[in-house]
Amino acid sequence: MKSPNILRCWAEIDLAALAFNLKRIRSLCGKHVEIIGVVKADAYGHGLFAVARSLAVAGVRTLAVANILEARAASLAAPDADILLLSPLLPDEIPDAIRHPRWLPTLSNGMEFAALEKAAACLRKQIRAHVKLDTGMGRLGAFQDEILQLLRRASRSEWITVAGLYSHLASADTDRDDSLRQVRRLQDFCAFASRSGFHAPPLHLQNSAGILRLRPFDSIVAARPGLALYGIPQPWAAWRRRFGMRPLKPVLSWKTRVTLVRDMPRGATISYASTFRARRRMRIAVLAAGYADGVSRKLSNRGEVLIRGRRCRILGRVTMDMTMADVTEVPNVRWGDVAVLIGRSGREEITVLDVARWAETNAYESLCNISKRVPRAVLER
Repeated sequence: MKSPNILRCWAEIDLAALAFNLKRIRSLCGKHVEIIGVVKADAYGHGLFAVARSLAVAGVRTLAVANILEARAASLAAPDADILLLSPLLPDEIPDAIRHPRWLPTLSNGMEFAALEKAAACLRKQIRAHVKLDTGMGRLGAFQDEILQLLRRASRSEWITVAGLYSHLASADTDRDDSLRQVRRLQDFCAFASRSGFHAPPLHLQNSAGILRLRPFDSIVAARPGLALYGIPQPWAAWRRRFGMRPLKPVLSWKTRVTLVRDMPRGATISYASTFRARRRMRIAVLAAGYADGVSRKLSNRGEVLIRGRRCRILGRVTMDMTMADVTEVPNVRWGDVAVLIGRSGREEITVLDVARWAETNAYESLCNISKRVPRAVLER
């Protein structure tokens, strides 16, 4: 990776912060709970390869991805790790998935099971899969009668072993009662399966907010943190109560450079459609980042950046390659200075939660929107 001082816009990825967050999460989950590291969506915009490799070095044995392309990248980064595919396979992806003994497809219905079993038999490959129980998310998974049928079919199959059963919390960060209802549905299925002569496979359920807000019950063997691994606690106040003022450390900082400093007269307009007009003489900084880099257009005239440790309001519309910021009250801003889009400068900090609030979205989207043209500068431990 090139030194950041010759880049126009870049994201710094702090692997020491990732290791710190993993340790925090393990302390909450307990020694008996395995951590499945969620690295889908390019590790939430942090860079899948570096994050997956770092988690594997730290002892994470299973990584979770969304699709085949991510599974290939995760296997290259961590060849000894199991790779859980969280999204359904397409029919033409099944042979590729079967050829990788460490890939664990997710099954939601009998049609998927039959297709996977047929392909496995043709290729003479035994595979492991996880089945998903719909406890209230209403997206993937099956209900308990269908899950029991899948377990029956797997018990007779020469080619498919069910290595895990899981569900997904729909409202862990906003509605603890709803999450507890989902826990009870998972527990009810375990009891239902036992009455029917089956032991439920190893269970995993909790996401980042669920790890904090729900105690794992005895049969839970794994948890699937995403945002918390990357240092974005939701809800923040509850993490702070458990661990103090800095419960987790943000892994990503996002920075750009000042490409131009301009003095603007009273009445001058800035950017497309003249949505900002100067009411006085102003000084602006033109930054080398725009919506093609991931700066949301919703930050136009409302977001902020940090320059020389000061908060600077974004002026006018964010454009494809550039964003303008008010530096009238910031002394000595120079051509080439660093501007912080996410992260710290002096005593000030802009978090991804701040950016998400300005953009009227969530932290997930704000991180994933940082585009591929923004190099990730990996800071090794």
